[in-house]
Amino acid sequence: FCCEPMYHCLASAPEEWPTYYCDDVEDLRWTYSALGLLAMAVHWFLMVDLAVFSTGLSAFVLVCAQVLSEIGRFLVALIFLLLTFGSAISVLEHPYFEMRDIPSSVLCLFSITILLYEDDYRTLMEEPALLTAVLLFVLASSILLMNLLIAQLNSSYVYIYQDMVGFARLNRAQKIVEALSNFNRRHFSNFVASLGFDQPVEFNQGDVGVAGGLQLTEPAGAHVVLQDSILRFGGSCSAELEWPEETKRSEDKDQLGKVESLAKKLLRRVTQEAKTRGGRGGSHLGSGRQGSKEASSSHHASEVSGVED
Repeated sequence: FCCEPMYHCLASAPEEWPTYYCDDVEDLRWTYSALGLLAMAVHWFLMVDLAVFSTGLSAFVLVCAQVLSEIGRFLVALIFLLLTFGSAISVLEHPYFEMRDIPSSVLCLFSITILLYEDDYRTLMEEPALLTAVLLFVLASSILLMNLLIAQLNSSYVYIYQDMVGFARLNRAQKIVEALSNFNRRHFSNFVASLGFDQPVEFNQGDVGVAGGLQLTEPAGAHVVLQDSILRFGGSCSAELEWPEETKRSEDKDQLGKVESLAKKLLRRVTQEAKTRGGRGGSHLGSGRQGSKEASSSHHASEVSGVED
């Protein structure tokens, strides 16, 4: 607030207030605008927390945060190349004004790297040493480092994204807990009481289950369950009673499993025998037909020879 122009204008020109255009704030105007730029950037960075409403988007944000280390290594290598070639070009004797010193050379080389350099390489044709240095820098930065960065980001993304979905859900849970800490305790207690978590939930009509959940209905054909995963026991549901033994149930399951496996083996054997018998019958039928054809041909040949006699 010490850089707010309106406060300074209130002291210097109260008759024109509220305004932030006065002579006393000319020196503070740029500082205030820079602080405003930082404030707006921080505001929009805080909006990234809204990504928790989508698990996929939250996982993508977390992956981007994790791969920043790869980008940091790339920037370190790029800065090293810029300083190396910038220093080398600055000590080279040449008439090229844009690369007259180290800062100018570094700026030109960085512009070439990000494809924002407006000059043409044909202006360097008269300086072979300078042209060679620039081409070597392009080879090391734009071709080597850029492609290496892409490969590292690709491999890191594939490796990290497998676990980021779980971390995204944990991040969502953390944001929910932080939001709940700001709620009124009495209102939140009334909300929890209205959900009825202490009432038993019905698995089906007349099939009363345990408490502590919310019941949602769906069509019977939406998720067909062939084997019930709920273990049911007769008798009272009092918590004071001991948990019933499951040995009898497990023995019944084992016996039914053995019977089912024997039935499958028997069916498989019968099917194989039927296929084998069908193949043999077909071969006998084919040989019988071939024999009848040979007999008829020999009989016809004997009749022809008798006529000739």
